[in-house]
Amino acid sequence: MLEWIRNLLIFLVVFCGLILFHELGHFLAARYFGVRVTEFGIGFPPRMLRLGKWRETEFTLNWLPFGGFVRPAGEDDPTVPNGLASAPPLQRIVVLAAGSLTNVLVAFLLFWFGFTTGWPDTVVVARVEPNSPAAAAGLQADDVVQLVGDTSIHTPQQLADITYANLGQTLTLQVERAGENLNIDMTPRESWPAGQGPLGIGMTWKLTTYNMARAGTRAATELANQAREVFMLPVRLMRQQVDASDLRFVGPVGIKAINDQAVNVSVELGAIFPLLQFVGIINLMIAITNLLPLPALDGGRIIFVLLELLRGRRIAPETEGRVHFIGMALLITLMVVLVYQDISNPLVLQ
Repeated sequence: MLEWIRNLLIFLVVFCGLILFHELGHFLAARYFGVRVTEFGIGFPPRMLRLGKWRETEFTLNWLPFGGFVRPAGEDDPTVPNGLASAPPLQRIVVLAAGSLTNVLVAFLLFWFGFTTGWPDTVVVARVEPNSPAAAAGLQADDVVQLVGDTSIHTPQQLADITYANLGQTLTLQVERAGENLNIDMTPRESWPAGQGPLGIGMTWKLTTYNMARAGTRAATELANQAREVFMLPVRLMRQQVDASDLRFVGPVGIKAINDQAVNVSVELGAIFPLLQFVGIINLMIAITNLLPLPALDGGRIIFVLLELLRGRRIAPETEGRVHFIGMALLITLMVVLVYQDISNPLVLQ
């Protein structure tokens, strides 16, 4: 029971934090450009309660816990003084993108802290299959993979990507074994027994801690790698590196299941990186999702501003408003469907 309460409280902090920082980015950018903000809402209406008011902005808590919003004055009406629609196009783009940029910043800071406290950033050979290229080359369990050619290796996925991109070509691995650095040449095979892969090795990781400067560099790289993984997913599906049956969209209930696993693994390992990694990745996914060019999302609104710049005149506010209203209705419907899916078919995590 105490574990359930602990996980729920952490999830609420994480989920509300995602929304808070995203909307705070919009809010601060709007205020910086002198755009009035009438409401800062956590969750979607109908309104549950009014938390208070600061200057011209009401802060509210709403019943549908699927997100949040900042309601600038004159969002779709360019005749409203100091409203969003009356601001210059480039200022509007910055305000619209600021929420996602804030989530990216939060992800970077979480990764940065993680690399100073211990991050799985070193690849270790867990096993070597008999009669495999790795066995023939002399690779051994517990070898630490440092380089492939001139590329530093930090994750098993990174080593796998290089391997799959060089099937049939000789690779030089620099490994550390009992304090000694060794160069080992091996050629990834082009066909292999099920479950073995081109080299015939199993990989694991060990925690590595960096100073602040090096941690910042590694955090930026990790952020770029995680973003790359999102866009590489279709490629991995085509390469059959990812099984389509293992993929599914999740809503808040599914995200809580992942949150609970991250918390439990953190407690089990006595390390905070699983939780930091989870929260950082969720922030990054929120940023990418909100910048998609879909109605009602920030990316959809940015598309309308870009069209205005290209056309030399804005699309009728009534037309844009209808498009975003329909998009919002579809978005809420999708969220309800995902919640139903997550409850009726719970996410099972390994």
